[in-house]
Amino acid sequence: MEDFKAQAERFDTDTRWGMVTKVDLSERPFKVEIDEKNNVIADTVIIATGASAKWLGIEDEKRLNGYGVSACATCDGFFYKGMDVVVVGAGDTAAEEATYLAKFVIKLQYLLVEMK
Repeated sequence: MEDFKAQAERFDTDTRWGMVTKVDLSERPFKVEIDEKNNVIADTVIIATGASAKWLGIEDEKRLNGYGVSACATCDGFFYKGMDVVVVGAGDTAAEEATYLAKFVIKLQYLLVEMK
């Protein structure tokens, strides 16, 4: 993620962090509300919500999301640099995520399971 941010900033990108709480796409420039209080005006809005995660449905999965549990290696993998990681999934996407994480984690285990 830091590499993506650095690349964007090379092109004078204004990078901000927060939760988008409202977007007005009815007219240009577009208006984006962040954290229910800050407003950003933009000529372009890129909506990059990603694919839907397939959760396991186990206890504490939602509670630990963002605290060691993630559904996106490319989004959150940087936070696990130098750690032991387990990828749980099936199919091409899980294998790709495991391959991506293998570059910077200490130990990687890939558990192939049938998803709901």
